[in-house]
Amino acid sequence: MGLEESLSLCCVRGRSSRCPCRLHCTATALFCFQGHNVSTCNTGGELARELRQVRDQMLEERSRKVAERLKRPSVADLYRGRHVFITGGSGFIGRMIVEQLLRTCPDIGNVYLVMRTKKGAAPQDRIRGLLDVPLFDRVRAERPGALSKVVVLPGDITELALGLSPEHQRLLEKVSIVFNVAASVRFDDPFQKAVFTNVRSTREVVALARRMPGLKALVHVSTAYSNVNRNPTEERVYPTDLDWRHAIRVAEKLDAASLRALDCLGHKLLGFHPNSYTFTKALAEKLIDDVAGELPAIIVRPSIVTASYQDPIPGWIDNVYSLSGMWAGAFTGLLRVSKQYPSNTFDTVPADMVVKNTVLASWARALDLGISPPGERVHEGVEVLNATVGKAGCAYAEMGWCLNTVIKEVAYPMMIRDPKWHVQRYELLYKLEHFYHHLLFGAVLDSLAVLTGRQPRALKLYRGYVVAIKTMEQFIKEFTFTMKNQQYLQTLIHPKDEAAYGLESFYSCRDSVESFTRWSVLTIRGILVYALKEKCSPDDLKKIPRLKMLMKLYHGTWATLAALVAYGMLA
Repeated sequence: MGLEESLSLCCVRGRSSRCPCRLHCTATALFCFQGHNVSTCNTGGELARELRQVRDQMLEERSRKVAERLKRPSVADLYRGRHVFITGGSGFIGRMIVEQLLRTCPDIGNVYLVMRTKKGAAPQDRIRGLLDVPLFDRVRAERPGALSKVVVLPGDITELALGLSPEHQRLLEKVSIVFNVAASVRFDDPFQKAVFTNVRSTREVVALARRMPGLKALVHVSTAYSNVNRNPTEERVYPTDLDWRHAIRVAEKLDAASLRALDCLGHKLLGFHPNSYTFTKALAEKLIDDVAGELPAIIVRPSIVTASYQDPIPGWIDNVYSLSGMWAGAFTGLLRVSKQYPSNTFDTVPADMVVKNTVLASWARALDLGISPPGERVHEGVEVLNATVGKAGCAYAEMGWCLNTVIKEVAYPMMIRDPKWHVQRYELLYKLEHFYHHLLFGAVLDSLAVLTGRQPRALKLYRGYVVAIKTMEQFIKEFTFTMKNQQYLQTLIHPKDEAAYGLESFYSCRDSVESFTRWSVLTIRGILVYALKEKCSPDDLKKIPRLKMLMKLYHGTWATLAALVAYGMLA
């Protein structure tokens, strides 16, 4: 799973559906920042021309290879009658992979998911809720009965053999394609938990894959930020300072007291890595690289995963992790101010692009097609695909424009203030504004909550926001990820797969203000409707003028109190 799941900034553990905005973390792909004085977005100019050039080159290369591509089986042909095993199938990307396979591969065999009991709900009970969402509406309409192919295997990825029974382990011997998507995306996980979830689980997946005589592809989903000290980050596996085997041994052997001491000295162990997540994802990549000589493995690295661009429905997202939380926070009026960071572009990749790249990677590996352009392979081990978008992501300077544009069409039903966002470049002024717009406002909200018999939550959310932004600072800078393998893979696909797996439509998102606006609106609406499960209505827009008047009264009240205090001190 990538950083849309990868940048999980869920710092507030007490989750409640009655929170004003139901934020459990803070940050977003297209969060808006007023203060840049940007009246337009970067569309129709040099960036649009660059994207069109990439798109046209891919299409031209496809047209030259039509005869060659027709000789290969399509994705649906490859998956005909084959069984699939997915770890992390209940997560954001994992569920979308399940949907993509069921919708585009009508004759696929069973899709096995390993799932644990969670909050008292057994895996068989959980799967019904996970499938009964709008994400699978197209599957239900286009492939009636396809969801019956999803088979749940009780287990736990943190346990040996993934917690699977011997019977289920034997059942998996019939599997042909494995997607290892499961991971812990919390940045603050203790060393042992992070290693068990992200590294040892990968070792156990490899052990199961060795028992699959018909294995065609093992796809390991990592993160583009597994090597944050490498800029640019090439499509290759980099060496690690610590051997993954040693990391597992340490996590297994040390007692509780030693592990606590290890967590206290974590920064010494992590080296250049900002947290245990990127550290353990790098170790897992090296593990896959070490077994690439005996297993048909391939690695996919998403960047910051956001809502879907097009498939199966525009704007689909099921969480407010990663950067989507701050967008929701800005739209509720809860979040007002941020420190200014360099004017960079966030590599925000739509979830359906990640899924299409991941399935295509399995197809290419199963057919033993190299995904690197001829003569340009940069690594002799496992092939790596950076599922990123580069300059097509959302630039920092565009974010104020995004809010001002989207708020004309979409409003959050539970707004507590009119949506605004200000960026402050000076540290002292930022702290003052953070105190006034967030902490003081949160104290007022919590006081009102106590007076009305409700549980106060605002200050808890703001504390989580501060921790989240501090954690995120390592990623609020511009990274360059090479994308040659992703683009070359697009030239290899079967003509029958172009509609379902082609990415050329995304390269048109910057052609005009209208196309970029549509993307922004659908992304934000998806967060509100699918992740926060709110029913957006045009009537919600009518609340904004009234909220503006209330905020003027709020500011006036504090200004009056400040004036009275100052007068009293001077009198």
